[in-house]
Amino acid sequence: MKRLHVFLFSLTLFLSLFSISSLLYSKDIRIVTPYLGTIKNIYENKEQNLDLEDSSLMKGLYLQWIDPEKYQWNVFVYQSSDINLSTLWGAHFIFDYYYDVQRKHKNVIGTGFEMIRINMDAENNFTPLSDFTLVNNIYALFIRTGRYFLFGSRNIDYTLLPWLGFELESVRGDISFVPSGPPTTVQEDIKSDYVFSIAGLNFKSRIYHFIEFEVKYAAHFNSDDFLSDVSTMTNIYVSRHWAASYRFKYMENIFGSNRYHIWGVAYVF
Repeated sequence: MKRLHVFLFSLTLFLSLFSISSLLYSKDIRIVTPYLGTIKNIYENKEQNLDLEDSSLMKGLYLQWIDPEKYQWNVFVYQSSDINLSTLWGAHFIFDYYYDVQRKHKNVIGTGFEMIRINMDAENNFTPLSDFTLVNNIYALFIRTGRYFLFGSRNIDYTLLPWLGFELESVRGDISFVPSGPPTTVQEDIKSDYVFSIAGLNFKSRIYHFIEFEVKYAAHFNSDDFLSDVSTMTNIYVSRHWAASYRFKYMENIFGSNRYHIWGVAYVF
């Protein structure tokens, strides 16, 4: 397990440095999009008899850099306050390297990292417990490979990407509370690791360089769990550099799920 973590971290670092150096020598597409919307969080912890569901405002920032013949990388950071008595932070980084690029197809090998952090201060809301606090961090590191299939016409084009990979997920944190009875504080560490196989299918369409639509599905599975990740994105361009953008995402994790609807204004340069 430790060797796999080191291998994936090294590969992520190498590909990230490769992408940065490549930026100096290519004509690329850059996208910056701030987002605002709503997020719904479900948090379940059977050991502590917690089953929470809440919605709140979500803020996000998306950055992407694309060279259609070499690579793409993107970063998305989001945050929500006062959701399930918690502050929620999330972030992902994905880098894809393209090779054997042809007119009708191209191959891809990619890597990425994702983080979700829940910081809960429930005080005395969970009767009969009091002074309840929880910090839960989920880290996921993955590699994948697949092939893009490119088809369509000059005005309407389509892209299909089936892919396979595997993921290492680590959960770290701590929980603290005072149970009923003698005022003794209980403190426990949260520590677990998971290995998932992952498989996905991405579809993207661009119509007259005016409307861009994308839908993605990914499955994370092992002998004990099957987790789904579904997302869609629509960009409507009002000029060469500006677009109205909408994103939806539903993602399951070991402790529940997150679902968000966000809207933003994309600047392309």
